[in-house]
Amino acid sequence: MTKNGRPVVQSIATATSVVELLARESSIGLSSAARSLGISKATLLRTLETLKSAGWVEQDPPPSWHWRLSEQFLKLGQSATSDQRLRQVSIDAMHLLNQETRETVHLAAAQVDHLVLIERLDSSFALRAYIPLGSKLPFHASATGLAYLSALTNSEIRQVLVASRPLATKYTLRTDEEILHEVYESRERGFSLNNQGLSVGISSVGAPILDYHSKPIGAISISGPTSRMTLDRQLEVGPLVSQSARQITQSIRLQSK
Repeated sequence: MTKNGRPVVQSIATATSVVELLARESSIGLSSAARSLGISKATLLRTLETLKSAGWVEQDPPPSWHWRLSEQFLKLGQSATSDQRLRQVSIDAMHLLNQETRETVHLAAAQVDHLVLIERLDSSFALRAYIPLGSKLPFHASATGLAYLSALTNSEIRQVLVASRPLATKYTLRTDEEILHEVYESRERGFSLNNQGLSVGISSVGAPILDYHSKPIGAISISGPTSRMTLDRQLEVGPLVSQSARQITQSIRLQSK
C-alpha cells in the first residue's frame, strides 16, 4: 500500500485511523467504528486489543462496551501541549544565550523519571555538542537533570534517586552521595556542572526553569567539548545560563497571571 508515492505499513495506518476516530467521537462501539473506518470488525478488534495492551485505549464495562482513548493518551497530548508552550516562551532567551556563549543551547522538559530534549540551538563552532531532539536526559547524568533536581526539595530528590540509574559513561555520578553533593553545590551556586557524565568529551552547564508555583518543569543548558568547556569556562558562563533560566521562569509566571 502506498500514500503519496510512499509505502505505508497497513497495521500502523489502521491504528492511526482508529486513534483519530476515537479522538473525534470520544467513545464509540465496535460495529459503528468498523462502519466508519470501512474495515472488518475482526481487523478493528485486533487493532483495539493491541492498543489496549499498550495502554493507549480502554473499553467501557457492559452494557455499552464502547471504546475510548485512555488517560495515558490524554496525558500525552497534554504533555505535548505543555512542551510546545515551554518551547515558545523559551526561544528568545535561548537565542540570546546562544549568541552570548556561542555554545549549543539545550531546552529540556521534565517527565516522571527523566527529562526530554525539546529544543536545541546549535553552536557556531565546527566542533560542538549534539544531542537529537526527543532524547531522554537522565536526572543524574546531565546538566539539565542535575539542575532540575537542585530545584526540588530534599525529600523529592531522594524519591527520584530510588529509581535505577544507568551509567552513561565512566564519569557518570554513581552513588547517592555523589549525586546529592553535586545537587547541593548546584543549588548553592545557581547552576549545575556536568563533566562528561552523559557523553565522553562533552561538558555542560545547566539551570532549572520554574513554574508559577516555583516548581521545576524543565531546565536549560549549554554544552560543548570538554577541551573548550573547561571548569573555568563553565564557571564563567554559569551565571549567563542561570540568568536565561530566570528570564524564562519570569515569562512563564507573567503568562500564568
